[in-house]
Amino acid sequence: MGRIAKWHYARLLVVPLALVLFTLWLWFLVINRPVLSSGLVPELHFPKSLEDLRALVNVLSAYKEDHWNYILLLFTSAYVYKQTFAIPGSALLNLMGGALIGCWPIGYPLCCILTAVGATNCFILSRLAGKEILRRKFASKILWLQEKISENDNRLFLFLISLRVFPMTPNWFLNMAAPIVNVPMHLFFFSVLFGLMPYNFLCVQAGEMLSEVQSMDDILTPKRLLGLITIALIMLTFSHFARKHKKLKA
Repeated sequence: MGRIAKWHYARLLVVPLALVLFTLWLWFLVINRPVLSSGLVPELHFPKSLEDLRALVNVLSAYKEDHWNYILLLFTSAYVYKQTFAIPGSALLNLMGGALIGCWPIGYPLCCILTAVGATNCFILSRLAGKEILRRKFASKILWLQEKISENDNRLFLFLISLRVFPMTPNWFLNMAAPIVNVPMHLFFFSVLFGLMPYNFLCVQAGEMLSEVQSMDDILTPKRLLGLITIALIMLTFSHFARKHKKLKA
């Protein structure tokens, strides 16, 4: 019992330890940033607003010709960091990806992959150390999700994708709750990858025209929101009838 208790408490240190290590890695990248041809060493930080993002993109664009590998490594690390620890602001990083890298052939696929990798990291951390805390804090929501997972067990992948496509879904909660309701990791990864493709595309594409974006409302317009909701409802409907058909055959 003593060993079990020690392992239980040791697991609680996984999240803060991972946070420290990831933060140190980002800090290492920032303090070792290349010097611009002008001799300046610009300040780097996470963007907090569209205006802040535009200024940061102007700075990072100066690196692109001579330090493309550095820009790619910094962007990748920052994106995974935010997704891993469920830090708000991934939409701004999608915009940055479009502005710095472009939508095709690299920017959009890269953002989709990074979203899935970061969300899976969050999944793993939650499975290792977050179950007890989440069950106490979000008992009713986890119970609801568990019931829906059980109802859609035969078409789980399609159901998970529909949740991701739906624009009002709290993705941070799904990332942390999925291991608690026994969603397999491989289904989780690919449901994030494919389910968030429409949203990521809207953001990355808008990033290519960053100067024309005045607010986040310019990205998720009512028409685009309706489109995402329609796709999610179609998937949910298909999942519902597929489940009923399988029951009738059984």
